[in-house]
Amino acid sequence: THAEGSMVGSLEFSTGKLGAQLILVLGHTKCGAIYGATNAYLEAKNSEVSSVNSALEGLLLDLAPVAEKALADMGSNSDAETVAAHAVRVNVFHTIDFLLKYSAPIREKVKNGQLEIQGGIYHLDSGNVEFMGRSPSQPELL
Repeated sequence: THAEGSMVGSLEFSTGKLGAQLILVLGHTKCGAIYGATNAYLEAKNSEVSSVNSALEGLLLDLAPVAEKALADMGSNSDAETVAAHAVRVNVFHTIDFLLKYSAPIREKVKNGQLEIQGGIYHLDSGNVEFMGRSPSQPELL
């Protein structure tokens, strides 16, 4: 999407021209987009309707792989709240993986040790940031 292209382009500029050496992908608890996407995924999974009627539904549908992985990780007996809370974490690593897959300049800088990409979660209730480290998929993506 255009938003993804803008994000990648901005990060390529900041790590290339400006010399930034760290990208921190920071998610946050109770993320409305992730919760909405998770609920939409769970509802669609349990119905036969799969049409998209609005731009918002389309954006939420783009996050379906995040919700799908969160559900797989947490188990099919988990409630929507538990799956959505885990999906916030999954989305942080999904975003890091996206950068490594689709940006050759960023991937090369990480591979050469010139750049670190780390993930974290900002906890709205406490104001604390939980650092999650690198994506578990990073070695295979490099």
